[in-house]
Amino acid sequence: MGRVAPLLIAAVLTVIAGARGAGAFTLRDAVAEAGVAPGAAVAAEPSAFDLDRGTDGGPISPTRAVLYSLLLPGLGDYQLGHRSRAAVFFSVEGTIWISYGVFTVQGQQREDEYQSLAVRFAGVSGTGHSDDFYAALREYDSSVEYEAEIKNEARIYDGYLHVLTASQLEDYFVQNRIEDYEPWQWTSFDRRLQYSEVRSSSKTSYRRADYMLAAAAANRVVSAIVAYASARGARSDDTLGYRVDFVPTPHGIDVFAAISRSF
Repeated sequence: MGRVAPLLIAAVLTVIAGARGAGAFTLRDAVAEAGVAPGAAVAAEPSAFDLDRGTDGGPISPTRAVLYSLLLPGLGDYQLGHRSRAAVFFSVEGTIWISYGVFTVQGQQREDEYQSLAVRFAGVSGTGHSDDFYAALREYDSSVEYEAEIKNEARIYDGYLHVLTASQLEDYFVQNRIEDYEPWQWTSFDRRLQYSEVRSSSKTSYRRADYMLAAAAANRVVSAIVAYASARGARSDDTLGYRVDFVPTPHGIDVFAAISRSF
């Protein structure tokens, strides 16, 4: 939860409450929560912009339009009087941050779940171990297998087989094992497989949250470019358009943004 902005917590928890019973929550679900149907295009066509010009008084400078847009995508256009175009950016930004919050909370929930599985079915003393330790739990049925693998590395290196005493092997293991190492033994292969699947799902959720941060940055860049062109006085209501498409994929939904201009 520490990765979620405080102002987003209420909105995110509302979405999570409705999603828990459905299992995985993807960007398709986040888009649906934002009121946008998957596969639909959210667009503000150039011909619609002229309906909103001049509604907020005098123009602002290009620099200020860019700064507003970097602060909140669409704010620069809103200040310029382009309400429809601003609404597109606001909607995309809201969808991005709801998705970020959902993916982050989902990743944390699944991280807690796989750590609990390790305690219950592998004999780990508690939660909060290093990521390297949990990665080893995924690869080996027991700490005995893990120890044997490390000691084999001591026997064979530089392409040669070396004869080492038991004491030398033990010293090598102690020096090269995971820092927070402790013994473990999975009760069954199925439990280890379950642990592996939940851990992979947690990593995927965190990775998708990172993608949303990249999307938020891209949304600001696009908004700043559009607002800058508008503020410079080019007849952007006739020549400039912004379009966002949500396209379903097997793993969720892809977001495509495009700027168009007539010449």
